[in-house]
Amino acid sequence: MRRPCLSFARSKSTLLLLLVAAGISFGVSSCSKDDNENKSSVSQEQAATVITQSVAGPGGISAQIGQSVQAVVALEARKAEGGKLSDFCGQTKENNFKASNEANGISFSFDIHWSSSLACAQEVPTEFSFTFNGKTSFATDKFASADTSSALYKLSGLDANSANWIFNQAYDRVGEFESKSADVPSFNSTIHYLASDIKVSKETLQIVSGTASVEISGTDLKGNTFKYQGTITFQGNRKAVLVISGKNFQIDLQ
Repeated sequence: MRRPCLSFARSKSTLLLLLVAAGISFGVSSCSKDDNENKSSVSQEQAATVITQSVAGPGGISAQIGQSVQAVVALEARKAEGGKLSDFCGQTKENNFKASNEANGISFSFDIHWSSSLACAQEVPTEFSFTFNGKTSFATDKFASADTSSALYKLSGLDANSANWIFNQAYDRVGEFESKSADVPSFNSTIHYLASDIKVSKETLQIVSGTASVEISGTDLKGNTFKYQGTITFQGNRKAVLVISGKNFQIDLQ
């Protein structure tokens, strides 16, 4: 089994990803049906940028999946030393992972507290539970954001004959987006993400398939409200696509 290569550790790739995502917000306008139904001037593209940051950004969903996988791989490694995964039945472990970086006018930081526990049936491991709670921030010369998030992940597929781990996820994020451009609104937003049967390969330690529903809603500084709903499809090869009202937004999970 390969050792995990976690997305949150690739700070340079992550910074470039989010710079591109920020460019979506500030370089494209939209006249979609959803935009016309929303009272706020917050566009699909701006909403997609915030969702993308939640999924692929530092400390986001992809990083949390990687942290969960790392924890399971570490416990599985005990088998090579003569131990058993069932030795951890009913135990809860807690830890933090955090990082910060600044390069080329882009900065980010995150501080995430997480805990894990292993459920068993008659000493047979059946499911891991992971909880994550933390704060993230991100800034460029065009905008700054600050968020808090909480998540609950259930991981199954622990049988040795299973080629994949299976994640069921619920993730919520509340934050502020501060624009540094007069042409782009600042806003507060709430994201709710729900996914089932997200498959992570035990060989490559990468997401290979799965879908999630996502909703973002909020209010701009003028008190106008907005809400967008979409789906995220994980395509493998560190790629995903977010669809909002038929419009596609590519997500790079690297």
